[in-house]
Amino acid sequence: MLMRVIFTAIMFGALLVLVACQPTRVLNTVVPSGSYHAHTDVIYGEHERQRMDIYLPQQEKIKEQVIVFVYGGAWDQGDKKEFEFVGQAFARLGYITVVPNYRLYPDVEFPDFIQDVAVAIAEIPATLQARNIDNCPSGRQVILMGHSAGAHSAAMLVADPQYSHTAGIDDLTISALVGMSGPYDLPLEHERVKDKFSQVEGEEANPVALAHAEMPPTLLLHGGQDTVAEPLHTEKFAQRLRELDVHVDVHRYDRARHVALVASLASPLRFWTPAYNDIQAFLTEQQLDGECFPEGPH
Repeated sequence: MLMRVIFTAIMFGALLVLVACQPTRVLNTVVPSGSYHAHTDVIYGEHERQRMDIYLPQQEKIKEQVIVFVYGGAWDQGDKKEFEFVGQAFARLGYITVVPNYRLYPDVEFPDFIQDVAVAIAEIPATLQARNIDNCPSGRQVILMGHSAGAHSAAMLVADPQYSHTAGIDDLTISALVGMSGPYDLPLEHERVKDKFSQVEGEEANPVALAHAEMPPTLLLHGGQDTVAEPLHTEKFAQRLRELDVHVDVHRYDRARHVALVASLASPLRFWTPAYNDIQAFLTEQQLDGECFPEGPH
């Protein structure tokens, strides 16, 4: 028994080192299978990166809301296939989960990567209908979730109505925003930011400045040891939302670093932070866990 505990500890230790040093796709090799069916590389635009992966729960009772997860990568790297573990995590709860790719710098600059996410969201209703989801969920009620640069994009989508107008999703409801490790008070002079936002004038890329009273209920999660996007970003964003009387919950995990927070959504690493449980509790509290077919599928 002792040897088994030691072996497990060694394996988890090795996994933590891999996650810290390599892309998050290493987590895809250790997440449980069988809780979802994936539709990969679903087209939502003409560019080769305008593709999305859709994770359909295999359980009978599916949630009415669709989760859209926007990954990070400083707007110049990342791929949806690295985040299968996120799709699995929320499909297991009964949510259809969509992970879109988007165009990256240097091919594009702000605001193109945000517009891509908006266009992907606009395509979800027709995509689900084409896959015989029986119109429930319709894809018109969306929980928008993002990590790092993806959290910035998600926050921009709900803070600035122009993206919804341009993509034609004014009739779609963003039911909640879940931001993880986001740079919401974007430092435009930062070396990893300035070239990608070179055309910005004023506060047009700043979710803190653009926030308004019609923002959806928001959950902000941040690691206390995050040196990539410091926790002050979440504190500023949360304070602004409170000033606007927008419902906002904040969880800070004192020992978590930047990548560790999103990695802790993977089932083998949920001991790292309670982020997964905190997200689930928030969605339940906001009554965003309703099922399409309480008595079973039609």
